[in-house]
Amino acid sequence: MAASIPTEGLVVAGYDGSPASQRALGWAAAVSRALGDALKIVHAVRLVPSREGYAVRPLTPPLETVAETLVGAPSMWAGRPLARSRVRAVHAFGGPAEELVDASMTADLVVLGTRGQGRARSALIGSVSSAVAAHAYCPVVVLHDLGPHSRRAPHEVPVPGPEREVVCAVTPGDDDGHAARVERIVSAAAMVADACSAPLRLVTVASKTAAALAEDHPAQAFPYAVDALSARHPGLEVVTETLEGDPVATLVRTSRSAGLLVIGAPHEGGVAAVLAGAPAYRMVHDATCPVMLVH
Repeated sequence: MAASIPTEGLVVAGYDGSPASQRALGWAAAVSRALGDALKIVHAVRLVPSREGYAVRPLTPPLETVAETLVGAPSMWAGRPLARSRVRAVHAFGGPAEELVDASMTADLVVLGTRGQGRARSALIGSVSSAVAAHAYCPVVVLHDLGPHSRRAPHEVPVPGPEREVVCAVTPGDDDGHAARVERIVSAAAMVADACSAPLRLVTVASKTAAALAEDHPAQAFPYAVDALSARHPGLEVVTETLEGDPVATLVRTSRSAGLLVIGAPHEGGVAAVLAGAPAYRMVHDATCPVMLVH
């Protein structure tokens, strides 16, 4: 997707009342506050058959109550209240994927939750998140549901901060298009890390030979120059690391205690892409922290 569309300092959160969307909203509220962005909560309204024809599917808790929670006395929202002028809640009559992709045209981030245990089930009810990740005009952050047996409350989400680093995957490549994509991915990770005062860990997963080379000559082997990044974000702590192993398993393990894992977004979404096992969707499903996908 095009990266040149201007933004207005906005974080968009998809909300449907589910525990996954509540977690996503909590993360979006905390990060929007750190970024100094406004927060727009989008509920894609579904019409259901009724005796009178069609009616709006009820939402619990109602969208207006959720918005008031963020600016008043928090209950499901554990952070400090947001400024009322910086929170807007809208009902959108359309499919959730289409509405969130449209909203992404003027946003810095789109944040949403996804549900499902197992890839087949995730494909059926998580296809909204995969479609948004594939087609959005800005980075997309996806938070997995905690599952029915978790003891953690919906608002207990790992948010980047001094004790929770941002982990960013950097892949090797030698063409200009790849270099530009890596720059977009790292820049998005640095934006969140810097705003949240979180350390940034740039990780590349390489073959055994490349990993050994990186250990002996880290400056030459790591596929990203951090000097310009440090110049843009003087106070940002940046660490580079080259690891060996399966990329998905290694990144999931490395980001276990992180506040955010940042990876490249796939160019296809929907059920087929999820079932095909694209690495990005495997990481979204397996990661224990929020995952940001960047084109």
